Amino acid sequence: MTTKSWALEMALYGKWQNDKLYGLCDGLGDAERKHDRGMFFGSIHATLDHILMVDRVIKTFAWTGEPITRFVPDEKLYDDYEVLKRERFAFDEKLVEDIRLRPVTWFDETISFHSPRLNRERSHTRQFPLMQLFNHSTHHRSQVTVELHRMGIDYGNTDLPFNPLSQY
Repeated sequence: MTTKSWALEMALYGKWQNDKLYGLCDGLGDAERKHDRGMFFGSIHATLDHILMVDRVIKTFAWTGEPITRFVPDEKLYDDYEVLKRERFAFDEKLVEDIRLRPVTWFDETISFHSPRLNRERSHTRQFPLMQLFNHSTHHRSQVTVELHRMGIDYGNTDLPFNPLSQY
């Protein structure tokens, strides 16, 4: 599997999982989604919002190679759930499309930049931020699935081989 095929597989996996997650969250009222449950970002809604915000930041970095100059982890994008959902789905579609359009060699290109946070020069391939994007999303989606489980909602399968969108 090339990095491109891996990235596409992970983007399709993320799309499948986000479709499932938002489908279940559709059944909750706004008050339930925004209820502070003691999660890292407080509520299910805030966690979903955070995932999208960070996905956008990481994708921009991976595509442009420009270092992240401003990052506020708990910054809110969308208070309206329907807007958040629409933007999430649009992001997932665009990510899949953009990965498909990239040549295989693009994923191995080196990004070099100065990290103000670490105060040093860094270099890595474009695949590194993509790994972080998929890892970060999965991490926070799992926090939401735990809350859904506590509410008696069965999230279902998360295993890669069962992804109906998979190219394999």
